[in-house]
Amino acid sequence: ASLEEDGAGCGGKEEQACSAQLIMASMEDALISCPISFGTIAMFLGKKADDQATHKWTLFVRGPNNEDITYFVAKVVFTLHPSFAQPVREILQPPFEVTEFGWGEFEASIRIFFQDPNERPVDIVHPIRLYPMNNQPPSVKKPVVYELYDEIVFTNPAPEFYDVMVR
Repeated sequence: ASLEEDGAGCGGKEEQACSAQLIMASMEDALISCPISFGTIAMFLGKKADDQATHKWTLFVRGPNNEDITYFVAKVVFTLHPSFAQPVREILQPPFEVTEFGWGEFEASIRIFFQDPNERPVDIVHPIRLYPMNNQPPSVKKPVVYELYDEIVFTNPAPEFYDVMVR
């Protein structure tokens, strides 16, 4: 499996499931493209904040429209900054997310494992963004959302995995 690098491939945000793209008539030439969304939502705590917790944030992986992705995603492992207690978090069922409190921005690692254990996991590095862009002041009413859309492309998946993804 791999992330779609140039945005090409099957589908768009409005799709609810994986898309099959057959290059040729044989199963050996199958490409399956599964949309995902990943990102962070951070809320400034304002007067409730202290030195170590100015924000509450969530790092997540989900379907672009909050669809169930468990038909192709088995688990997600998030690796946070080493200063967190238990920086490696393995999430085995939805929602595939981690919520924490903190004060600083950093890059987190996301590793997505698939229902077919023969498919290699996909690794993503995503910044935990706490502060608004363009030097705007933080707001207790408006979260900072940094979400990206991508597609995971499976080349020549096993027939059983293919059938589940295109059902």
